[in-house]
Amino acid sequence: MRIGLLAACAWFAACAGAQQRPDAALPKSSAEEKLMFVQGPAGRLRVSDGGQGNALPVVFVHGLGSNWMVWREQLDHFRKTRRAVAYDQRAHGESDAPKDSDYKIQSMAADLHAVVASLGIDRFLLVGHSMAGTVVSAYQGRYPDSLAGVVYVDAVGDMSRLDRDAVAAVEKRESSPDYGTEQMVADYGHMVSPKARPQTRKAVLDAASRFSPRAFAAIRSSMVRYDPMLDVERYRGPKLAVEVEGNEFPGMASHLPGVKRETIPGVSHWLMLDDPAALDAKLDAFFAGR
Repeated sequence: MRIGLLAACAWFAACAGAQQRPDAALPKSSAEEKLMFVQGPAGRLRVSDGGQGNALPVVFVHGLGSNWMVWREQLDHFRKTRRAVAYDQRAHGESDAPKDSDYKIQSMAADLHAVVASLGIDRFLLVGHSMAGTVVSAYQGRYPDSLAGVVYVDAVGDMSRLDRDAVAAVEKRESSPDYGTEQMVADYGHMVSPKARPQTRKAVLDAASRFSPRAFAAIRSSMVRYDPMLDVERYRGPKLAVEVEGNEFPGMASHLPGVKRETIPGVSHWLMLDDPAALDAKLDAFFAGR
């Protein structure tokens, strides 16, 4: 059954937030952050790497129109005990935009693989926010043996069953030559709920103002055409969705097979900015022993 028109419109609006060769392994005695570029399939990808300890590394993937800095609090927290990595997805932050305008979800998952391969990370925990839920799912289908656990943070699950009329209406507007940065930032302004902290709202809108409206439209179009079911079934390990309390939209990652759900109250979609300690606690519990 396809998701209804009104629900589709509401969620489709809410989902839109000199090269250095890295060492193969980060010294375990240092939590110092290293910023670098690694070569991805479609250009350079900006990476933050750091941490210490013997626990499995964790890799964080940001959502649409954001950048790796959205994970600042989580990186600082987890680098005390393990290696923690975040990167700018293609066309975001300081990463290159693909010259061929390839924004397929599978291609963005290939970027993730390029990051971990360049850093010499063989097995890790994977965390993705919002749109990155589709990237996390696609990665599971291609590299299931590299994963020790997956966490979806208020993330997209399956959007391929959205009402096609609702999708077409949104895509027509966003693909128009008249749809530019001003309109896109205004849309983000509507996405940030009243529960967001003022600092969260500012961070989200600042990042959006530096994002390409063309990339925004293309990634959203790819997101609603990606069916994750076969990919998520290939990885049978532990999976958790940490979602905003009260968000019952059926396109959320918690509705994917094998995904356990937990919630955080009193936060916006950007819960890692609104209540970083609450998210850290959820992740700590899930990562325990890994």
